[in-house]
Amino acid sequence: MNSAEIESVENIIDHPKEIFGEVLVYLGGKNRNIVYISCDTSLGSGAKPFKDAFPERHIEFGIQEQNAITQAAGLAFSGKIPIIGAHTPFIILKGIEQIRDDLCKTNANVTIVGRDFGLFHSTCGPTHTVLEDIGILRTLPNITIIAPSDGPEYRQALIAATEIDGPVYIRLSRHPVKRIHNNIYNFKAGKGNLLKTGSDITIIATSTMVSRALDATGILGNRGITSDVINMHTLKPIDKDLILKSSQKTKKVITIEEHSVINGLGSAVADVLIKENPVKMEMIGTDDCFAITGQTYEQLLEYYGFTVDKLACRIEDFLKRSAD
Repeated sequence: MNSAEIESVENIIDHPKEIFGEVLVYLGGKNRNIVYISCDTSLGSGAKPFKDAFPERHIEFGIQEQNAITQAAGLAFSGKIPIIGAHTPFIILKGIEQIRDDLCKTNANVTIVGRDFGLFHSTCGPTHTVLEDIGILRTLPNITIIAPSDGPEYRQALIAATEIDGPVYIRLSRHPVKRIHNNIYNFKAGKGNLLKTGSDITIIATSTMVSRALDATGILGNRGITSDVINMHTLKPIDKDLILKSSQKTKKVITIEEHSVINGLGSAVADVLIKENPVKMEMIGTDDCFAITGQTYEQLLEYYGFTVDKLACRIEDFLKRSAD
């Protein structure tokens, strides 16, 4: 994708909840084996259109995430294609045993769409603020982990997930997001997307941080710094070839994620680099601590250094410290 394609969509805002509902109905109309499993989340997730269109394929479990996962595994082995929509804190943290034993060990074709990850639901308290979901799931064999960044990617990632052999976790933002990709964008699970090219540094971002990383490079460009910007939408399996190709050119890598720096995107990238191309690297995320709560999303982005201005400063500071 070139810069002109990015600029042509930069004023469009996508609403993940609406997109999720639209794609569910599309999938349901295309394949009668698609089943939606709700954990008291049909309205919140945007799945009501599917429930209205295909009531016989909508299963409501209420607040029983573990049971929902186990039932989804059974449906998968009966020839169905289950999609679970639920709050990330509860479907991952409560359901980790069932995800491990019922989905990953059996390689069941079940897609979990976790919403309200990260800092967005801080006002609901510590139980709703989860920055460890990717780290927990990365340790499990057989699972694919996808963290889309905008509307076109949400659509294509969900469609692709139903065609992947094995369990899939999709990290769905609740917050409206800035459009990055145009309608000819071609999503491929396991393959990152090079959004911008430069020579000074490789910036690898995922999910909510991709658009912010792009905006930060605009500030850096005014300071004479050019960057490769990679949208790493798939965290497992990660695109080793793209990481190596870019890092061999720039010799410096920085990762940005709305997640703990432990076992998230940064760790996945470091796993590749330390073995095959050791370069100077820094991770931007949250430190080894529980997130503060009770603040607005915007306040927390400022606090943790995820605003565009602060990202630009942190990237520039890293470049100064890592100068040869």
